[in-house]
Amino acid sequence: MRLTTNPVSIVFWAVLAFTIFLIIYPISFLLYGSLWSSDPGDPGYFTLIHYITAFSDPYTVTLLSNSFTYALGSALLAVSIGSILAFIAVRTDAPLRRQFRFLPFLPIVLPGFVDNLAWLYLFSPRSGLANVMFRDLIGITDPLSDVALFNIYSMAGMIWVMGISLVPTSYLVISAAFTAMDSSLEEAARVAGSRITTIIRKITVPIMLPAILSVFLLVFIIAFESFETPAMIGLPARIDVFMSEIYRAVVGSIPPNYGLATAHAMILLLITLSLIFMYRRSVRRAEKFQVITGKGYHPRIIHLGKWKYLGTGILVTYLVVHIGLMFSTVALLSFQPFWNPRDLLSNMTLKHYYLVFDRSDILRSLINSWIVCGAAASIVLLMAAMISYISRRSTFRWKGLLEGVGTLPIAFPGFVIGLGFLWTFLTLPLQIYGTLIVIVLAFLVKYLPHGIRFTAGAVVQIHRDLEESSSIVGAQWTTTVRRITLPLLRSAMFSGWIYVFVISFKELSSIIFLITPRNEVLATTLWDLWVNGSVEILAAASVLLTVLLWIIVFISINIFRLRLR
Repeated sequence: MRLTTNPVSIVFWAVLAFTIFLIIYPISFLLYGSLWSSDPGDPGYFTLIHYITAFSDPYTVTLLSNSFTYALGSALLAVSIGSILAFIAVRTDAPLRRQFRFLPFLPIVLPGFVDNLAWLYLFSPRSGLANVMFRDLIGITDPLSDVALFNIYSMAGMIWVMGISLVPTSYLVISAAFTAMDSSLEEAARVAGSRITTIIRKITVPIMLPAILSVFLLVFIIAFESFETPAMIGLPARIDVFMSEIYRAVVGSIPPNYGLATAHAMILLLITLSLIFMYRRSVRRAEKFQVITGKGYHPRIIHLGKWKYLGTGILVTYLVVHIGLMFSTVALLSFQPFWNPRDLLSNMTLKHYYLVFDRSDILRSLINSWIVCGAAASIVLLMAAMISYISRRSTFRWKGLLEGVGTLPIAFPGFVIGLGFLWTFLTLPLQIYGTLIVIVLAFLVKYLPHGIRFTAGAVVQIHRDLEESSSIVGAQWTTTVRRITLPLLRSAMFSGWIYVFVISFKELSSIIFLITPRNEVLATTLWDLWVNGSVEILAAASVLLTVLLWIIVFISINIFRLRLR
């Protein structure tokens, strides 16, 4: 492909160069760091000692086993619950199903601290509210008793917390698949006299199985690279996974063992890349099972008869457990001067909320989060729009390379991104480590694939005739993009901006190694509160943050609806 000076060519090469630098460069330095004998920026030599240490340590097998067990269990739980909820809400006549359809999206914006805090203070063996109530019920009054209804500090506890937090993601994808599914085969079976249970078992489940397997792989990857649950529950329980071991090598070791942590991160990266490859193949195979027929297609509702109230009960139970119980537990914790599960209502106080507003570090990190998340969301969606447009509209021979590179970070765990940037900006003579810029760059890498998902589909829906008409009347390419393409992409870019802004607000793993006292954001400040034992202040801040994010989402949805009118 020859280099030309037309605007499309200039934009293509500029975006490709910046994308490659932003994504490939930190990963290259991560590989460099895993082979370097000393700390980032220090003199040293190339060596394989970190890999030899990692692979010769028998505990690496334990890390691998724990990681896969944790991710597998979490994915099974999330997909099982998500599939049931999606089926009831989308395909059945259960009462209140329409009101339920969008409620599972609310937990998506919850910080990881909220999920973990709630379940910790419900099922901690000695002081968990549910376990204390259980001991009182069976007559055990010894405060040091370890008898518990459920011990959250266990592999089962980690799986439960992570699995229930991934239900909204599973529900989001599976409900869309149920909505797009043609129900003619189910109708034919019903006419033939088959029972509802038989129809679901022999028709609905087999048709949906490829989509469910794809979602399973997706949430498996998310669980495999998660950080908050392994850190808040796994570390106290001495159940280590790769993420917690990397964190311990950098933060818990004196001096920090950056080389070993980076070697573990490279192993983790290879595993997630393999999982992403499997996920993409499963998505392509799922297309063979599409049954939407085009003309005459219309999804039909399955009438549950006497079972419809059971369906509503399942929906309400999920809302009570995941949203009501979890949020109310954290809110109750935020009002306690100290946690006493046998006396939670007599000494309630608002002092922790006053402290949240009185602490300069929390307010400063909140302002930093607004700046960083707003800047990251804006750059992500601008780059995503350019990448999607050039990849789908230009005639460059290698145009697919741009979108391929842009979506590559979906396989990068947060710790991998953070360590990559750590090695990059402590090795290169660039004075941006410890500034907000490095956090924006980390968010840009992590969420660029998400932005491309929002804009790529919208670009495909724009018919070429509009742009060709503009060209025929003599408009420049830049004018066509500014006056036609961008306005048509506005809705998708607005939705993507809100999504990236909200989820980057709670992101921790990709920036935890990039934080200094000069550039703290709200997620890292909340993590410091947990590490320092200020759980009541953490609960109050988490409640306020959750309400704030819910308000942002609510306002954004209403603005989006007004723009569509």
